Amino acid sequence: MKKITLVTDIAFWSNSYGSHMRIQNLVRFLAQHNDLTVFFLKSLPGNIRVQLNQVALGHIKMVSYKQYSGRRIRFHKRVSNREFFKKFPAPDDFVSSFKAFLSENKSEAVILEYIRLAYLLDGCPSSVTTILDMHDVMSARTVSLRRAGLKAGIEISHSDERDLLNRFDRVMAISRADVSTLKSYVHDNKVIYTPHSVHVTAKDGKPIGDGKRLLFVGANSAPNIEGLRWFLDQVWPMLIEDGYILDVVGHVGSSFPKVPDGVVKHGQQDDMGWFLRHADIAINPVFVGGGIKIKCIDTLAAGLPCITTVEGAAGLEGALGAGLVVANSRLEFLGAIRHFAASADARRVAARLAPRFIDNELGENAAYSPLQRFIETGTQAAAWA
Repeated sequence: MKKITLVTDIAFWSNSYGSHMRIQNLVRFLAQHNDLTVFFLKSLPGNIRVQLNQVALGHIKMVSYKQYSGRRIRFHKRVSNREFFKKFPAPDDFVSSFKAFLSENKSEAVILEYIRLAYLLDGCPSSVTTILDMHDVMSARTVSLRRAGLKAGIEISHSDERDLLNRFDRVMAISRADVSTLKSYVHDNKVIYTPHSVHVTAKDGKPIGDGKRLLFVGANSAPNIEGLRWFLDQVWPMLIEDGYILDVVGHVGSSFPKVPDGVVKHGQQDDMGWFLRHADIAINPVFVGGGIKIKCIDTLAAGLPCITTVEGAAGLEGALGAGLVVANSRLEFLGAIRHFAASADARRVAARLAPRFIDNELGENAAYSPLQRFIETGTQAAAWA
């Protein structure tokens, strides 16, 4: 088994964001096929084992940088001194701690979660294969949000991102669209298509309700806030008199102190099971952003028809006609919702076809096999290239 270290500062054992679930599923798979350690760039909570057990990750080896902090090991600042990291501070102690960890714990490959951790490359010896899990092409996301007058959490220029990506041996792309984009950034063979994997929860079909319970799931991010605001302003007034209910799940609800009748805020939920079982239709009115929309994947996996935009469907085009519907205007959203609400047969078709698509395209083996093949056969060659 290969010795792999995954580095993150995200508490992925919680279920607050889609990114948490992506890292959870990746960690779970890697630990099944490799000798995996997670190097965490924060202090670990005292009850970390309890929290990991709650998401079936109690067996994962976790190491906090605190165990190696304060050693002041010297390193050459090839990456961490770049202008980009003035926005995302790159503490010398993090690099020093990581270098100390790697000196005492053999690792054949290192996977960094998000480009803002690229400064840790300064702590990696040349013998270690380096991989970046991108989540999004951040420069493209920056442009998309700026055009809408919004600010991305990670803002980076095309040239800066291209330079950083070329310092890795491989980059993991979350969607096929991102794969195409990245081929203009790095050499083709550096890109590994690694979509978000999800376990299908509706293989035997989904109970069919009255068609009028809608579901929106989202973190409190700018694209989610603006998308939900648009929906409540433009679409909801035409549904409110017909007895529809909209369940809003996630931190996005905190940006809406008052909501119209029929809209119910539920806040963050550790277990989405009840909402996915009782919803009839999922919506994702997001018009800007990047990457792949994990909320669409999760609702399709649960057998729900999902009505979204061109942006929301990016990377999931194969699900069009199998539960995923694109609607880019108020009337298109309204028409799609009313169609599914009125047709139990249409919802039954989605309940059958959507999970099948997810299983075939985004099941664990389909999502992670290319990455695992590289880890097993390509790490040594990449490290010495």
